[in-house]
Amino acid sequence: MGRSVPPWRTRVEHELQHLAPYRRALSSVDRAAFDALLDAVRERRAAGGMLPAVNTWQPTVLSMMVGLMVQINQLSERIQALEERHRHD
Repeated sequence: MGRSVPPWRTRVEHELQHLAPYRRALSSVDRAAFDALLDAVRERRAAGGMLPAVNTWQPTVLSMMVGLMVQINQLSERIQALEERHRHD
């Protein structure tokens, strides 16, 4: 039997490709940030495919938010470690 809906990976890449004009209009700094968001989506393809959503954007945005939270947590840990080191100096 064939699939009624293309795989999520295919659908999300198609959606991300449609964002190319938006990406081109961004400044270089914003473009780097935007690319990081797209990378977060690609890094979480397996998780995104687990949602039985026809709407491609729901798992896409969730993947972006998870990527941002990972970065926030890493930065918080670094700040905490630096503060601890500073207290002991």
